[in-house]
Amino acid sequence: MHLFLPPPPPLAPYVAGFWYWEGPGQAHSLERIMPTGTSTLVINLYEDELRTYTCDGRVQRQGGSILVGAHSAFSIIDTQEQRAVLGVEFRAGGTWPVFGVAGDELCNQHIELRDLWSPGSSLRDRILCAPTPWARLQIMADAFTAKATSFAADHPAVTFALRQLHDAPRLATIEDLSHAAGISARRLARLFSIQVGLTPKLYARVLRFNRVVEYICDRPEVDWCDLALRCGYFDQAHFIRDFKSFCGLTPGEYLPRRTASPHHVLI
Repeated sequence: MHLFLPPPPPLAPYVAGFWYWEGPGQAHSLERIMPTGTSTLVINLYEDELRTYTCDGRVQRQGGSILVGAHSAFSIIDTQEQRAVLGVEFRAGGTWPVFGVAGDELCNQHIELRDLWSPGSSLRDRILCAPTPWARLQIMADAFTAKATSFAADHPAVTFALRQLHDAPRLATIEDLSHAAGISARRLARLFSIQVGLTPKLYARVLRFNRVVEYICDRPEVDWCDLALRCGYFDQAHFIRDFKSFCGLTPGEYLPRRTASPHHVLI
């Protein structure tokens, strides 16, 4: 079961949506999750713990409600605990207005919700008491809607830069963005990092990588040279190097390990 609830209007600038997943444990025990440039709040309703792993097999155990900050590299999750999970998918930079915590402090981090928001410590219990999955999603949406009156203001230069990066088919330079936004490159880079968690250049690279992943997600064969040029890479070597830095695999290694979600790969 996979459900999705769009955000109510007060949350739409900051939240992409609320989702619920329920199903049997996967045949494989671990999955690699690739970066998207955004943050996700994950609440494990199957057990009150979430586990992540390092490449050498070390495990980090945390409570069942965590915020996964924007990442610059892949992370590894335990699929056996992913049997009933509820999440909030934030838009790029959305956690800054919602929680008032600088994005660069959350970058590559998994932070327990209770450490970011005091009412969050009881949210999981309230959700578990709901009678249906849709009711669980609604409790989450209502909790964040009630919080909307205290959201911090985002910076218009960052909003502008994000829109430009998403609309541009090729990598925009920080100089181009800052000139168009009317502020210095240094100032834009700092504001962007505070709100989004990544620098503009790194965020643009993640966006480009995601375009590749979404393009190849269900294709049995891929013309890698054509795709590299189509997505704005200098050459195939540049493409492979960038892909591996985010995925930990070459494009050819990624293909047979794909899952139903293009940003998840088998380990």
